[in-house]
Parts: sequence; structure tokens; C-alpha cells
Amino acid sequence: VKRIHEYKRQLLNILGIIYRYKKMKEMSAEERKLKFVPRVCIIGGKAFATYVQAKRIVKLITDVGAVINHDPDIGDLLK
Repeated sequence: VKRIHEYKRQLLNILGIIYRYKKMKEMSAEERKLKFVPRVCIIGGKAFATYVQAKRIVKLITDVGAVINHDPDIGDLLK
């Protein structure tokens, strides 16, 4: 677990998760079952107290996690 920085890979990782989620939502339930293997994504880190952009990245990560985890269409395919 490291500090969140805008130049590190945490932002790229969450954008990849958003892309995967959007692709899954575009598919039917049968297509999702055939094309995707269940996946759990874990991102750990913290932002320095005065680093506003890093705090925004942490907020984005938590908001995306809340949306994906409460989506009944996706179920257990992405957490």
C-alpha cells in the first residue's frame, strides 16, 4: 500500500475498471457469462492531507466501488 499520486498507476487502474464495467453493462447477461471471468479489484493507499488531486482520486475509487458493488446486473462478475 502506497500513497496515492496522480502520476502513479492508481488512476489508470480505476479507469480500466470503469472501462470494464461499461463494457459489461453494454452486453446482455448471457454474453457477460460467456466473455467475462469473475474479478475482484483491490486498490489500497492513502492521500497526503493537502494533496487535493490525490483525494479526488480516492473519492473516485470509492464512488466507483459503490456503484459497481450495488449493481444487480453485474452481480459477482466484478467487485
